[in-house]
Amino acid sequence: MSVSTRPAWAEPNPHIVGWVNTVLPGGGQFLLGNPGRGLEEAAVESLTFGIGYSLSSRSSFSLDGVPEEYPAQSPGVITQNKRKVCVKYDRVRKRCTQYMVSIQTSAAYDSTPSDLTRPIGAAFLQEVGIKYHMMNVFESYRDALERSGGDLGQGLEKKSSGDLFLEPFRVEHLTNPWVYVPLILVAGYTAYDYSSQVRSGLTPTQPLTRGSNRFLAFNQMALYPVGSGAPEEMFYRGFVQNEAYFLTRSSWASVLLSSAAFSLSHSPEGRVTAAFSGLYTGFLASHYHGALGPGIALHFWAVLFLGIESYLLVKKSQAAATGASPLALQFSLSF
Repeated sequence: MSVSTRPAWAEPNPHIVGWVNTVLPGGGQFLLGNPGRGLEEAAVESLTFGIGYSLSSRSSFSLDGVPEEYPAQSPGVITQNKRKVCVKYDRVRKRCTQYMVSIQTSAAYDSTPSDLTRPIGAAFLQEVGIKYHMMNVFESYRDALERSGGDLGQGLEKKSSGDLFLEPFRVEHLTNPWVYVPLILVAGYTAYDYSSQVRSGLTPTQPLTRGSNRFLAFNQMALYPVGSGAPEEMFYRGFVQNEAYFLTRSSWASVLLSSAAFSLSHSPEGRVTAAFSGLYTGFLASHYHGALGPGIALHFWAVLFLGIESYLLVKKSQAAATGASPLALQFSLSF
């Protein structure tokens, strides 16, 4: 980190730096006097998200971009055969006097593997672009705050971005009841939800190619947990929540506002649960005076659990159409 020799009044305003960077990729670094880094951030964010956007269908925007729904296979061709069945036969006249229409439904599923590399790749690129942008906003904001004299009263995370990505694996977080108790609840929910959906019956879908399944597994169980943990906590709890605290001077109000922003950035069907999770991780950031480690650890592992469930359900729905084993990974989960 560079040390400025300019007087305090000449330093960039951290609030302006943060919000300009939110709207304009790389803008924060330009205001901080680092145009080279600003151009680098703008190029990486714009290219990854832009290419991903161009490859995707135009579904609603969410925290993870504008993704094409995947798997996007057809559930199969449903056919119905109608035939008349005699239910009352006159033995004297030797003819049927009453009929009932019987409808037989059958489904034919295409067992040809579908290649969804393009939509899954589009989701991957948009995820990288958005989450890299979130990291950059927080880093520029924190740099400007430190130049102007420190945090705004709630506390400010001091660790580097690299260290923050390692927070989910630190023993002090995994043995912290504020982290492992809600994680146990999330694990229990995913186990229950998985078993419930399997028992109720999954809609068979056309299988994916091996490459598409591997790419999907990587997105669900690696990219999304990593992208959801540190980057989202850095932006929503490290930046938005601090700004809300500066405006309201209330810890509770700042948690509520950052949670609302976090919830609204999700797709409509996920906003309620996002609001509750945002409230909790916002509370953790406030409780630990700006430290993001516990919230990052909880966020990472919860998304990983849900990603595993989602992927296994997708695999099982593919297997329902082909009769193949529902698990293609080198491990199985018993619920």
